[in-house]
Amino acid sequence: MITIITEEVLEASREMNRRDVQHAEQIRDGQDKEKCPALSQTDDDEIWAKYENIEGLKGVDGQPLKLSGSCYSYGPYPRNRRILADIALAAGWTVEKARILESRCVNRSAKHMNSFPNALVDLSDPNQPKMKNGRPFTFQNVSWSSLRTYLEHDMREMGPTKIAVVKAAVLNLYEANSKTGRKKLPVYPRGTKRISDDALPVSSADIERAQEELDKRERYIKAMRTELFDERAFVPPEKVKLRIKFFLRSGKMSEEEFRKAIDVTGSEYEMFMKEKKKRPQLESKVFHNAPSFISEQMREKPAKKRKRAEADLDVARLR
Repeated sequence: MITIITEEVLEASREMNRRDVQHAEQIRDGQDKEKCPALSQTDDDEIWAKYENIEGLKGVDGQPLKLSGSCYSYGPYPRNRRILADIALAAGWTVEKARILESRCVNRSAKHMNSFPNALVDLSDPNQPKMKNGRPFTFQNVSWSSLRTYLEHDMREMGPTKIAVVKAAVLNLYEANSKTGRKKLPVYPRGTKRISDDALPVSSADIERAQEELDKRERYIKAMRTELFDERAFVPPEKVKLRIKFFLRSGKMSEEEFRKAIDVTGSEYEMFMKEKKKRPQLESKVFHNAPSFISEQMREKPAKKRKRAEADLDVARLR
């Protein structure tokens, strides 16, 4: 399979990150737009050209491929090479491990595109998928909408501890358009430090926010699965709120002690109690942590939890 990742690609990506950090600092310092113009694909091409062994994709008869004018062309998307390199840098991976991720994404996308009513990819050679026009189908032919999904899925298996880092340093920084979307680094106030200018050009706070986004999604998925497949065990958010109010009225502990016990902040607690929309409530730590803690404090036996919960709700409604 044709690969687009090499040691030189990693080095070029490091140089681009250092350039982008410098650009973000110029914007922070309020330099004139004439002296600090927006970065373009041409700026990336100049860096790629500095490395002798980095070449564009080759098509039929070895002819170099150019970016097609149609948004339905399925690439090649030049920025995908940098995206893969950025992931390797952020995760601390070698070229060999990055190629495993590359291969998995290419095969997954090729199989998906081959399943259409009119197959768009030829899988006669499993080692090198091809477009119907004979051009090789590589990592640079995968659109961002599909690529982001594949990357998040495969990262869970290949580097579960690196997902938040990759999300903060790569996935959250690229614009959605596969053809023209740029990588935009956050502009920090003076004094905020990036972890690394060349590999991780984001702050530790960005990684913490990315981890919280992942945690919220996992909590939401868990809640939805319970609602769909274990209806008897699912307690709706409004009933959880009533249980919390009843528990606090019982005088067993103060609201502050309760928040500490279920490991949530004051703002997280207030947001959950005031929230009306379903998804934010299902994403909340309060929704997931409070019921089990209250049941434990009330010393309920598992077989009686449902009946006790309903009795608590009836009492809370009467007050």
